[in-house]
Amino acid sequence: MEKAKKENLINVIMVVSSNIFTILVALFSGFILPKELSIPDYAYYRVYLLYISYAGFFHFGIVNGIYLKYGNMDLEQIPKKVFRAYSFFMLLSQAAVVAVLSLLLSGGASAMEQDKVIAFGFVIINIPLINIKWFYSSINQFTKRFVIDSFVTYLQNILNLVMVLLVILFRWYDFKWILVILTICNLVCMVIVMGQNKVLLWGEKARLGDTGIPELIKNGFFLMLSEFVGIIILGIDSMFVDNLFSQTEFAMYSFAVSVISVIFTAISAVSNLVYPYLVRVEEEKYAEYYGLMSDVLSMVSMVSMLAFYAAEFIILRWLEKFIPSLSVVAILFGTVVFRAVITLVCGNYFKVLKLIKEYTWNNIFAIGISFLLNAAAYVMFRDYRYIAGASLLSFVIWYLVTERIFIRYLQIPLAGCLRRYGYILAGLLIFYLLADADPIPGFFLYFAAVCGLSLLCFWRQLQKLLGIVKGNAAG
Repeated sequence: MEKAKKENLINVIMVVSSNIFTILVALFSGFILPKELSIPDYAYYRVYLLYISYAGFFHFGIVNGIYLKYGNMDLEQIPKKVFRAYSFFMLLSQAAVVAVLSLLLSGGASAMEQDKVIAFGFVIINIPLINIKWFYSSINQFTKRFVIDSFVTYLQNILNLVMVLLVILFRWYDFKWILVILTICNLVCMVIVMGQNKVLLWGEKARLGDTGIPELIKNGFFLMLSEFVGIIILGIDSMFVDNLFSQTEFAMYSFAVSVISVIFTAISAVSNLVYPYLVRVEEEKYAEYYGLMSDVLSMVSMVSMLAFYAAEFIILRWLEKFIPSLSVVAILFGTVVFRAVITLVCGNYFKVLKLIKEYTWNNIFAIGISFLLNAAAYVMFRDYRYIAGASLLSFVIWYLVTERIFIRYLQIPLAGCLRRYGYILAGLLIFYLLADADPIPGFFLYFAAVCGLSLLCFWRQLQKLLGIVKGNAAG
């Protein structure tokens, strides 16, 4: 028991510390590169980042299917021959993806700017590097080998930091140099994580026909789609701005998205820590933990919105050319609380309860709503700030529709949910009222207001959480 507690503590420390490092590196590169690059080079760099965020679609859900089927197993329990077959399938399928996408790009290259073709070419090269790395990284995570997985996270962040330093030192301000270095970083991390799982890569493997891969893809594809809804919603608006607005406006909008992505990166990484433990919780406690987790994540995400004032301070005093993006940054920061609860709570509960069909349909609805609202915002206003507002509204609808499923399925009392909704609404109202304030007093005013609001709405929940933590420590 003591050994298990020590391992759990080490896992939490490694994940949290690697996430903090991720945030620091993302902040550093997220503000240094825009400062040094020209607007066109930054725009093409952001084109690459926009479309590479969809790389996960091209493993077709097999990673998610494996996660669902084997997510409660340790490394010693999983069938090695079967996983070697999965490894072979991943390598084969990613090679096919590169071939097909390369043909499509060559066919459409004449209709695009040359620099955009180059950006798309780097997207195609990096898709297999990211997906194969993620395939083995997900195995590390569900087998609770968070320490070695966090090592790769640390390494990738160090390499990203080195990339930024090289760009500054040698003045490689052409976006193509940045994409070359990013590709090398992804290749190195993929090779290392494959080495960590060499027992699942080399040796006798099962026949592909005996491994149930079609069933894994069937079960995992829509879960993968569900997990990508947040990226899709933000991606739809970025695509609207990329294709319907000027290059400068796209640079402003994508810079705003990059600021929000720092928060989302940390949220997604912490989500990977939750599932392996949640899947082992007694079923009768699901409803209790759902409410508690939602309340706590609402508070954490509201406090995390303090990052807006830090970003505003840096932009006003150091990145003057991106001042026009501040209004979009403020609008999109409102999505943080909804993305946090959906990713950390709802997403993990859908996995644990195997409610993939329900999640699929409400997420397809959310994607449809996002597209319609973005289209309506463009037709009515022709202003990219209204595109950001449409994205925020899409997240609100997505959250409410998704949570309704759990209220019904887990028979959760509506009173507790209404308190949380009121808290989120009040917190967002305070945030937007202070968004135009000077960043330093705005920071402290918002911090005081959100702390008071949290104590007022969730005093009992905080006491319960403290009791759980003390009980685990004493036990």
